Amino acid sequence: MGEAEIRKQQMEQRAQQILYAALKLFCEKGIEETSVEEVAKAAGVGPATIYRYFETKAELAISAGITYWQKVAGKYVGLLSGKEYRDMKGSSQMRCIFYILAKLFEEEYLFLKFLQEFDIFVRRYRIPKERLAEYEECILNLKPYVTDALDKGLGDGSLDFPYMVDEVYFSVMHTMLSLMQKLSYSGSILSSDERVELALQVKIAGNLLLKGLGGEILE
Repeated sequence: MGEAEIRKQQMEQRAQQILYAALKLFCEKGIEETSVEEVAKAAGVGPATIYRYFETKAELAISAGITYWQKVAGKYVGLLSGKEYRDMKGSSQMRCIFYILAKLFEEEYLFLKFLQEFDIFVRRYRIPKERLAEYEECILNLKPYVTDALDKGLGDGSLDFPYMVDEVYFSVMHTMLSLMQKLSYSGSILSSDERVELALQVKIAGNLLLKGLGGEILE
């Protein structure tokens, strides 16, 4: 391995080191409340090094979000690629997708909290859409799985809805992710939230959507 390759590898490792330190702090304290100096200290580098890799705190937050989405997608999307899944009817595939969303809520609480923090951060600082293109691409990686399942369900008769597949995809995913982010971010702030266990609320919402699409609900 040449000197240039070694240097490139070291730079990539340092960038990952910074991103994971930032993610940990963003999840624990929130993006707004975390300073670049705190990230630098946690990563074991100087603040100047942070800015060498990421021009602004916004760039750091966006890169951290991309890294987190890729990590979570890698963990869960693989569950939708086996032969058993491919042989299912469309309604059963959608049920698997909702199961994964419920599982994600239970296992990736900090990720969902980060997403809510990120949305607030983006709106507050009016970050332009073009700077979020790669981040959005990570989110849309799940889209083909959902739209394929919806199309398949219409074709095999296991699903029935009067809307365009894309319309259903965005409505379903926005509904579920918004609820999941809200619950992970706010927890049980209101006494009324405590009446229904948070994970159960996610499952109920998924079942209502499944029922509305003509599919069988999760047990």
